[in-house]
Amino acid sequence: MHRTATSIALALGLTAAASALAAPSFPDHPIRMVVPFPPGSITDVVARSLGKHMATDLGQPVVVENKPGANGIIGTHDVARAKPDGYTLVVVGVSTAASGVSLFKDLPYNPAKDLAPIGAVAETPYLLVGSPKTAGANVGELFTYGRQHPGKLTYAYGSGSAQVFGAKLAAMGDITVTAVPYRGGPQALTDVIGGTVDLTFTDLANGLQQARAGKVKTYGVSTPDRFPLAPDIPTLNESGAPGFNLTVWFGLMGPAGLPQPVADRLARSLDIALANKELQETYARQGLTVKTQSPAEFGAFVVAEIDKWAAIVKDTGIPPQ
Repeated sequence: MHRTATSIALALGLTAAASALAAPSFPDHPIRMVVPFPPGSITDVVARSLGKHMATDLGQPVVVENKPGANGIIGTHDVARAKPDGYTLVVVGVSTAASGVSLFKDLPYNPAKDLAPIGAVAETPYLLVGSPKTAGANVGELFTYGRQHPGKLTYAYGSGSAQVFGAKLAAMGDITVTAVPYRGGPQALTDVIGGTVDLTFTDLANGLQQARAGKVKTYGVSTPDRFPLAPDIPTLNESGAPGFNLTVWFGLMGPAGLPQPVADRLARSLDIALANKELQETYARQGLTVKTQSPAEFGAFVVAEIDKWAAIVKDTGIPPQ
C-alpha cells in the first residue's frame, strides 16, 4: 500500500509516542546496514542515501557494509543470524526477500520468519539493454531472431530477480536464451557493454547512462507505462512483449525478534528519512520512487510477494538451484 505525504506525516505522529518509549540508550553506537550486493549496485545506491539520512535522525553513524555473494544470500543470511538488538540491518529486495525462496532449494533463511520487517523503501522498473551488436531494434525483432537461432542469445543476470525477468521475457517470446550468472548487476552490465553477453536487465540509471553514451541499446522498461526519467524509451509492452509488467522493490529488515521499542524507533527513523526531500531527489535521479509501508504492511507485502514470485518462477520453468 502506497502512502501520500499527508499519510506519511500522520504515520510519523502516530509512531512518535511509541518511539518515545524506546530504551533511551538506543542507539548508543553505530548501526551496520548490510548490502548483500556489490558496490555500485542499485541496492547499494538505495542503502547509502538511506543510511545517511537515518544516521542524522538516530544520532549515530549508519555504516553501509557490502557483503555480496550467492545472489545476495550470504549478506542477508548474516543479518538473519545476527543478534536482534537493532544494530544490524539489511536492505532487502525481490531477490533476497521473495523470489529466492523459490529459486534456491536450500535457502538458509526464511524472509517471512527469520527477518523482522521495518518498512518498505523504494521501487523501480528494470531496463532491458543489449550490446550494440545484439540482434533486433526492438523486442519483437529480438524474439524473431531468438526463434530462428535457438540458444544463441545470451542473457546476463546479477540477482535472482533479474534472472526471473530474463526467463519471463524468454518464455513470452517462446525463445531459448542461455543465462549467465554474475556476482552483481554492474558486472553483468559491464560484459554486455563489452559484447561478451547479449542482454541484461539493469537498473534504470546505469542503463540510461550507458545508452546515452552509445555503449548499449535499449529495448524497453519493465513497467506498463513509460518512465518519466526516460520518456523516449518504450515499454516492453510497446516493444513487442505485451503484458510484461514487473518492478523491483527494496525494504529494510533486521533479525527476527527485535524488541518492539527498538523496532518502533527504527521504523520512525525510516519514515523520517524517506520524507526527506534530498533523499527523494537522489532516488529520483536513479529512477527510484519512494515506497512507504509500515512494518506490518511491509511484512504482509513480503509474504504476498513470496507467493507471487513463486508462481512466476514456476511459469518460467526455472529449476531451483
